[in-house]
Amino acid sequence: MVKKMKNKNLTTKEKNRNKFAYFRIIFYIIMLSLTNILLAFLISHLSILSIIIALAIVIVLAIWTWRQPFRDNVLYLHNVSYMLGGILLGILAAYWLSSQEKLISFLIPIAIIDFISFTRFGKGTPNRKLIENKTIAKRLSICMPIPGFSGLYQITGIGDMFVFALIVGATLKIWGIHAIWMAISAIIVGQIPNIIGMLSFKNKPWYRGIPATSSPVLIFVTIVLRYSL
Repeated sequence: MVKKMKNKNLTTKEKNRNKFAYFRIIFYIIMLSLTNILLAFLISHLSILSIIIALAIVIVLAIWTWRQPFRDNVLYLHNVSYMLGGILLGILAAYWLSSQEKLISFLIPIAIIDFISFTRFGKGTPNRKLIENKTIAKRLSICMPIPGFSGLYQITGIGDMFVFALIVGATLKIWGIHAIWMAISAIIVGQIPNIIGMLSFKNKPWYRGIPATSSPVLIFVTIVLRYSL
């Protein structure tokens, strides 16, 4: 999801600035993951009616911001509306995916499609088409400022927010609060291969981003299957 930074003919100072920028991106990835977990945990304790009302308000805000001219301050509103919207949808989905079998059957295809969409085999996937449309991709992503660089950079998408919130909400619904460690571990530890991949491939000409949900979902499913034995 991270926008690629130009690195051709950079001075030493510019290269150091690029390194600092990626450290800031890593910080954002971790903080957004923790924020997602916390908000999903809190929202999961609300009634379904309250969640639906909150989602309706978020949808109105999202529609209004979508009609505004594309600029940084509007992107911040997109950040708020789509982050909350993704989390609210994830918690609502947890009510439907209220069994281990349903949850795993839903998550695995999402993780596979997310991974494929970032490869050469995923050119025709909806996710890939959104990624390549920079304006729409930014509107549907959580974007943050990077010191020393103009504009806002894509850190994660609304789909990632949805999946992580679903993992938290479904864990609480199916196994209870004592099993919340499964969701937290999967989401946080799952960012490690994402970060390694980003740092390893960021200068490759084919790099478009990292499928943020694939590793957390794989880890979560592995923990769940192990936990249920």
